[in-house]
Order: sequence, then C-alpha cells, then structure tokens
Amino acid sequence: MPFDDAGSKIDDDVSRRIIDTNLLGPIRLTSALIDHLKSQPAATIIHNTSVLAYVPLASTAVYSASKAALHSYALSQRFQLRDTSVRVQEIAPPWVDTDLIKKSGDPRAMPLDIFIEKTIAKLATDAPEIIVDEIQSFRDNPGSGEHALVHGFNQALVESPIPV
Repeated sequence: MPFDDAGSKIDDDVSRRIIDTNLLGPIRLTSALIDHLKSQPAATIIHNTSVLAYVPLASTAVYSASKAALHSYALSQRFQLRDTSVRVQEIAPPWVDTDLIKKSGDPRAMPLDIFIEKTIAKLATDAPEIIVDEIQSFRDNPGSGEHALVHGFNQALVESPIPV
C-alpha cells in the first residue's frame, strides 16, 4: 500500500504494480479458473478489497482506486455468475493493525485477532460482502454527501496522521 500524492506527479511504475496486483491479478486468476469453478457443484471466489474502496485514503490514491475498481468488478462478476454454482464474496477490511503500513497499536486500527474472528463468522454466511460492523457507516457512504465524508475522513488523518 504505497503512499502517493494525487496532487503531484505519480510514479507510473509503482502505479502499474499496484494495479497489476490489486486489480489485474484477481481478474486474471478468476478468468483462468472460471471454467473449472463453474464445473464444480459449489465454488466461491473471494475478492479482498478494502474500506478504501468506498472511502479513499487520499495519501494512497492509486491503491484506494484499485480497491474501488476491484469492488466494481466483483459486483459485475457476481451478477454474471448469478445462475451458476459459483458465488462471489468480497472481504472489505477496515484499517487493521498489521504490517501493511506499520503495526503500531494505533487505537484507530482494528486489532487483527478481532478482525479475523468477525470476518470468519461472516464468511460462514451467504453474505456477498464481508464487512465488519465497525465500518458499516463507511460502506453506507452517504451518496450526495460523499465529498464531505471523504474530506472529513482524510482531514482527520492529516490532523492526526497514521504512524509510519
């Protein structure tokens, strides 16, 4: 999850690696396996997006955009597979206290063990989106109030930055 600045020049090589990993990787993998998956009595594709698919972190603009694109792809793939034995689930983690940025113990980050416990419980359901309750309000992005939500979210992080 490299940091960038959408208000400045973005490193094209870094952007391509992010998009290759976060968007094209899942597209290519599921495309390569889709016929096999559809031949099974039951199969599940799980895409790992992020809360940043709904509310982008301005300091990781390309990463956030790649997760939003994968969310969009998962919605389309789920629809296209609706009459098959393949279901599509999407896990959208919040900020979890891991080494993705830097394990810091920041109280705004969800402890990893709690995230895993809640995610596993939701994966046992037929829910198409696996979202922990702590980020439901971000998932329920307020439509025409989106700009204010995204601005406020990012402003709060500028005022109290993520420790790196």
